[in-house]
Amino acid sequence: MNIHNPLPNHERDEPVYTPPGGPPQTDRIPAAVYEQMGEENITRFTHAFYTRLGQSSIAHMFPKSEKNLMRAADKSAAMFVFLFGGPHAYQQRYGQPMLRARHIPFVIDEPARQEWLRCYRETLDEASEKFNMPNEHIDAVWKFISDFSTWMVNAQTPGTPK
Repeated sequence: MNIHNPLPNHERDEPVYTPPGGPPQTDRIPAAVYEQMGEENITRFTHAFYTRLGQSSIAHMFPKSEKNLMRAADKSAAMFVFLFGGPHAYQQRYGQPMLRARHIPFVIDEPARQEWLRCYRETLDEASEKFNMPNEHIDAVWKFISDFSTWMVNAQTPGTPK
């Protein structure tokens, strides 16, 4: 990473696709999620999610070593702290998120999104028991994540209309 340009190299062979309509407008995740889980459980949740990602069909998009995969999970956990109703942990530690820009080097099509969502859903399904996520807000978390993930798609799936 270039210290003068903290974003990854954006050069890639495929054209960058932008979903129509811009980022989805969706309800925020209730702050009660953060209040009940706390940063430690959100971090544990994110580590479990990243462990699944590291064993998934999209593992090539993530760091190979366990140490680096968990570093990426820690960075993501800081974003989830904020998304789950907590303080702006990511922004305080790393600056502006620029999620879409940071993901441009990776070809994310609809099948990749669905695999990411599968890993998230499996982790979410155990979140109440293992990570103290409030049951009554699991659907809100899923809706937010599912809706927002559409904005991260940056490549059209071959054979789909433009």
